[in-house]
Amino acid sequence: MNRHYRIVLVTALILASLTAISAHTVRSVSSSAVRAFVSSPTSATDLPVAIQWANPSSAPPTTYDTGLRVACFFVANPSQPDPGRPDWPRITSVGFELPGAPSGFALVDPVDGNWQLHENVHARLSEQDITLDFTIMAGVNPTGRTAREPENPIGIPPGQPDMTRGAGTRFCVSGPFPAQLTRIEDILNGVVVGFHGVDANHQGVDAGVWFTQGALRPIPLY
Repeated sequence: MNRHYRIVLVTALILASLTAISAHTVRSVSSSAVRAFVSSPTSATDLPVAIQWANPSSAPPTTYDTGLRVACFFVANPSQPDPGRPDWPRITSVGFELPGAPSGFALVDPVDGNWQLHENVHARLSEQDITLDFTIMAGVNPTGRTAREPENPIGIPPGQPDMTRGAGTRFCVSGPFPAQLTRIEDILNGVVVGFHGVDANHQGVDAGVWFTQGALRPIPLY
């Protein structure tokens, strides 16, 4: 009984530790040192929230499901700050490749105008052309600077906590997320993060994707 108890306890601890760290470490697809950490808000089992409402006056009561869901997630930038420009490199876009070709996504949060959502954004990763079903982009110019405010850059700055769920900037998106992606972490499998100001180059750009167990995810994923 004692041996059996120890095996069960060790197994439970391993599963708990995997759940605790389950999120998405993003690294450059080239050779730069930029990184990102993308996670669902509270746990690996967080679910998108269905947009629906009930009609209690009907007999029997019915629920209308719009087919749309809201998914919230956090994006942190644990990249090392550039010694000569400590505000850089910055994360300036977060895009998603999803199964099928869904459309009709909208940015729910933040809505301060610094970020905008665009659909069907083309990207080139590791010599592969892919289409991101939607991408949240900071309102920056090609150098990563804020239009008309070059000394006040937007985007996500470096030096943020790594491997910490809920760190960084929170984004919430509504839309027709594919039904087979039941958890937010499933949606995050297709994340592509864009950076500006990499490799001590003011106009240097790069992109990163999810690395699992040290290996680059397949590109394209779907």
